[in-house]
Amino acid sequence: MQATGSTPLRWDDVQLFLALAREPSLARAGARLGVDASTVSRRLAALEDALELRLFDRTREGLRATAAAERLLPSAEAMEAGASGFARDAETFEREIEGRVRITAPPGLADAFVAPLLVELVAKHPRLSIELDASIGYADLARRDADLALRVARPRSGDLVAKRIFTAREAVLGAPAYVTRLGRLKRVSDARWITYADDLASLPTMRWLKREAPAMTAVLATSDFSAQARAAEAGLGVLVAPSPFVHAYRLVEVPLARPLARSLAEVAENELWLVGHRALRDVPRIAAVWSFLDESFERMTKAQHARRKR
Repeated sequence: MQATGSTPLRWDDVQLFLALAREPSLARAGARLGVDASTVSRRLAALEDALELRLFDRTREGLRATAAAERLLPSAEAMEAGASGFARDAETFEREIEGRVRITAPPGLADAFVAPLLVELVAKHPRLSIELDASIGYADLARRDADLALRVARPRSGDLVAKRIFTAREAVLGAPAYVTRLGRLKRVSDARWITYADDLASLPTMRWLKREAPAMTAVLATSDFSAQARAAEAGLGVLVAPSPFVHAYRLVEVPLARPLARSLAEVAENELWLVGHRALRDVPRIAAVWSFLDESFERMTKAQHARRKR
């Protein structure tokens, strides 16, 4: 991509173009770039003027890439890959554990486990700065959306390294007073349930609830796990979650009748994977955070095993 005038094309113009190609909406592209929709619109108009090309048609549904944009996309992606490679190579020259490390993790995990650990991490490495992205969507490590990721499934593509650092069984959790009133739960329909919304209906635990109580209507459906947990703490109902969350919130496990316990045990255990880009694995600041998270979740695993033996 090269501007037709004397002013060379800037890298942030290419980033703008890529953001719009991947998020064909001014607002969503702006969120990716950290600017508002009006700024994106203004910069897009300036880029199209500089190139003397129409890159995106404006429609009622959003933006639609033109033939010119589709032709330019491979070149822009090659520039992005080159810039990422340049940054990765430069970072390999780091010697000190300092600077920013970007971590992405699912919302409930980020809130309840990762954020509290940061006190110990920063005490150990005071020159580190952490950026924590708590989102359901997967950040693209190859495009440097994050340096490290905590994921519930092992990645199957990309030049990534991954290590399983934690496993946990599913449990039914609720506020102590409500769990006492319930007693041993024999049927799913005997309790009030807090569940994910329909956008996450494919989750194994959601399928389990549907199988056990097809006609059940949740008292609260939200895909925000923190909202689920806080509502359960307040006594609104029970939820299905990995068992370690009893230690992050004021919740206890609901005792289940044997048939229901056997049914829930058939749901696969939760796995947690620590993932990073292979080229950045030995950069001091990233290696330090990797080791810290690995060791922290290893301690959690040992504590979990010790509680099971009691």
